[in-house]
Amino acid sequence: MPRPNLEPGPDARASCYLRRVDRKRAWERLASCAAGLAVLAGCSRTGLVDLGRGRTPDETTTPGVDAGTDPPVVTDAGPDAQVLLDSGTPPVTTSKPPPTRVPNCTPSEEICNGKDDDCDGQVDEDLPSIPCAGGGDRYCVAGRMSACPTRCDACVPGSERVCFLSYCDFWAVQTCAADGKSFGVCREHRVPAECKAVASAHKDSPELEQCCIDNGYCCHDEHDLDNDGNREEMLGNCDEVSCTE
Repeated sequence: MPRPNLEPGPDARASCYLRRVDRKRAWERLASCAAGLAVLAGCSRTGLVDLGRGRTPDETTTPGVDAGTDPPVVTDAGPDAQVLLDSGTPPVTTSKPPPTRVPNCTPSEEICNGKDDDCDGQVDEDLPSIPCAGGGDRYCVAGRMSACPTRCDACVPGSERVCFLSYCDFWAVQTCAADGKSFGVCREHRVPAECKAVASAHKDSPELEQCCIDNGYCCHDEHDLDNDGNREEMLGNCDEVSCTE
């Protein structure tokens, strides 16, 4: 008598396979949901994921991951977490630590004094600069506000000195720049009456520079009248032009 054929037919095998796939997907969805709930609750996700996959939390090995290899890190339980679950690698969440608070410290407004006034573990942080009336700003440096930047490196901004040209009337004027670092161009200017005869007779000369000094002007020492080798200095009445120490 022939033995009965107990091998399931193609339809039966397909049905069984689909049921196994459905069970596998159901477990994976359960594991994904458990991981998301763990994030919201502030719990460790690894144990819940392991339980969702039929493993106990104290199992230390993960399929497909060598011992000593850190699992991947994710920051949410969105689609990326599902991908990691499908790969068999449990994700690990990271969280930003809370701000540091100094014990026995009473918070107050942060000021520039080299102290941690607001008790956050930092000193003089995020303090705005203070504008200066003459331009620039003051900043908190080493517990003190810096001084306003100087505006008189070479001359008082807007002041004038007499300079000399080699043509026309030979007399000119330079204006100090707004930043106080230099003079502008030497622009031709009408010769004052007291020096007109000297300019006509001697042109651009030591005599004309001496006339400038003698009549109370601040004059560019182009001819080195004081014999100190410096032809960039000023001689005469220059108190309102020169930078004071």
